[in-house]
Amino acid sequence: MMLARRQFLLQFAALALPLPAWAATSGSAKAERVLLSASWDTDASGLEQGVLRGVDSTLPAITLPGRGHGIVPLPNGQAIVMSRRLGSWLAKIDWQQGKVIQLIEPQFDRHYFGHAVLTPDGKTLITTENNGETGQGVLGLYAVDTLKRLAEIPSHGIGPHELIWLDGGKILAVANGGVLTLPETGRRKLNLGAMNPTLALIAWPSGKLLNEYTLPDQGLSIRHLARSPDGSLGIALQAEYLDAAAHVNSPLLAVLRQGKMQLAEQAEGLQGYGASIAAVGNTFLVSALKGNAIARWTSAGVPLAPIAMARPAGIASDGQQVWISSERGLLAHFDPQTTMLTALNQSAAHRWDNHLVIAQR
Repeated sequence: MMLARRQFLLQFAALALPLPAWAATSGSAKAERVLLSASWDTDASGLEQGVLRGVDSTLPAITLPGRGHGIVPLPNGQAIVMSRRLGSWLAKIDWQQGKVIQLIEPQFDRHYFGHAVLTPDGKTLITTENNGETGQGVLGLYAVDTLKRLAEIPSHGIGPHELIWLDGGKILAVANGGVLTLPETGRRKLNLGAMNPTLALIAWPSGKLLNEYTLPDQGLSIRHLARSPDGSLGIALQAEYLDAAAHVNSPLLAVLRQGKMQLAEQAEGLQGYGASIAAVGNTFLVSALKGNAIARWTSAGVPLAPIAMARPAGIASDGQQVWISSERGLLAHFDPQTTMLTALNQSAAHRWDNHLVIAQR
């Protein structure tokens, strides 16, 4: 079994923070919101291990069989946690009780690629995966209640990562990063210098490719997605040049707007690695993890002044407020009106992963 061979344990931590309550969908009662993120750490021997505590939280941490990445909140205090590329597990967890409810492995010759979404009716989970035989991307379809694999459809590209709904759940936008990785070589990138990253727009539920967008620079991997209220799609990029020096000023953002995808201008020295993206109002925020900054743009791609932050990772937005985590264990609040970044909590024991989501109970 893949899971039995692993030599480390990673954990999933829930952060119970004093976020403003919102109205529950089932009635007028208020629901408490919490932030969820995967975390990881490295001990003195270099072994990656979980840290069994949260940040300002009475909720128990949950030990997982590997490093977690994308998170999909479910009703009733549950969530789906995806393992990072090339992933060998998918977990349904109860973050209130601190336990793994169900753990599954991918189908033979498939590997999870870090992200998933629910269908608009909430009954089906769609995961980004890799076909280990052909190297092509696929989208796996699973019943949410049982995690039974139902089918798969093509992602229409290589290395699919994050995916997001457009047009009221009729179109699925998929970030095909273009980076070829195979199980026999692990996370080694096999096609640098010959990548073909694409943004695929796929009709649901037929799986038909409606449109495909590419950038003139094929060394920019299309990785993460966020949509602003005005309908613009922000696309966070990660440079994959053979020459590492070329990463220093490489673009972090492209915007799909009115049927055209274009690179956005930006400040220099952001180091070409967009760890996460979120929209707050009609502004896109990208965590420039290697550039130690939160990069900002209008939804039209006009650059705004970056905000300094050491090793920023996950970004969670409710449309009006923003919370940002870091690889150094920091959780901060960002006020988009004043552009003030305020530290809330820090635990040096935690190294937060690239993604931070808001859930409710």
